[in-house]
Amino acid sequence: MAIALGLPGAAGAQGVRVTGRVVRVTGPDSLPLAGAWVTLHRVTAREGGLVDSARSDPRGRYAVRAAAPDTTALYVVSVMHHGIAYFTRPVHSLGRRVDTADVLTVFDTSSVAPPVTTAQRHIVVRQASADGSRRVVELIVLSNAGYLTRIAQDTSRPVWQGALPRGAFQLEVGESDVSSEAITVRDGRLAVSAPIPPGEKQVVVSYLLPGAVSEVDLVADEPVPRLNVLVEDSAATVVSGQLMPLGFEQMEGVSFARFDGAVTEPGARIRVSFARRGVSPGSLWWLIVVLTGVAFVVAFVLRAQRPATQRELTDSVALAAQLDAVNAALAADPPLPEAERAAYQRHRAMLEQRLAGGRDQLQA
Repeated sequence: MAIALGLPGAAGAQGVRVTGRVVRVTGPDSLPLAGAWVTLHRVTAREGGLVDSARSDPRGRYAVRAAAPDTTALYVVSVMHHGIAYFTRPVHSLGRRVDTADVLTVFDTSSVAPPVTTAQRHIVVRQASADGSRRVVELIVLSNAGYLTRIAQDTSRPVWQGALPRGAFQLEVGESDVSSEAITVRDGRLAVSAPIPPGEKQVVVSYLLPGAVSEVDLVADEPVPRLNVLVEDSAATVVSGQLMPLGFEQMEGVSFARFDGAVTEPGARIRVSFARRGVSPGSLWWLIVVLTGVAFVVAFVLRAQRPATQRELTDSVALAAQLDAVNAALAADPPLPEAERAAYQRHRAMLEQRLAGGRDQLQA
């Protein structure tokens, strides 16, 4: 393989070379992307760092090298295109002299089209706590069916937004396919301002429904081909909306009433009512489960949604990896054109600011 790619002989080299291609999508076709700066990153649970970088050749091929591979770390390859960082899945088979990463596919960007829509929405409602409030975990699958990466025009016009159930408060962002900083709540609506490339991205959030609210009451902004509601309440019933009761789902010994259906028209109202119950002392152990056991509910709604080999980067590691890629491009020889260099410098300043903000929050 090393000979075929025009690389020096592997016999006299140490470490591992990671090879691959970069292609740019142009409508239904794709073309090799020449001259792109490709970066190899080492990623651990706490940090990410630049390992090597190289420019892609006229056929879009690249070769980067890990001189001393760390078997406890993951390695990913990235490329910057129009200010957006694209990553391969982790390269797991480091230990061979030459390895091949995924094809890096990049897209041009648009702040106008294509639309980002909701492909699926899964809502999991937990048992009432001592004060009557209920923890809700949501998985929302966003879809970009076009050929361009959709970006936000500005902070007031996000890429996607959708209504939350009536009364939702104390939103928390879970492990999602986009940065938590790009997910906000505005006037009872969830807003996502992160770039969304073609394909699907998952957003995981949790929030509370107050004790005074006795139902999930959601007015959908748009059609949702798949809507799944799980309620930890055997007396839960559908009040309105195109949902069908499907009995009960057992998850680690806990029974959830399940309702499945779709939203076919914007403005449709979905209401699933649950019974009002007092809380006995014996049931208070669920408070601990709500706080520490939400992960297994998310795992349930995520199963069969994502390849088992795919691992997402944490926000701080992803930002650090993007910063590595920008610095590699700015250090390129020959240097970038002045206009492109200025754009990269602005992007670097933004990444440094976001990283500094994240560190401040951790120290607070």
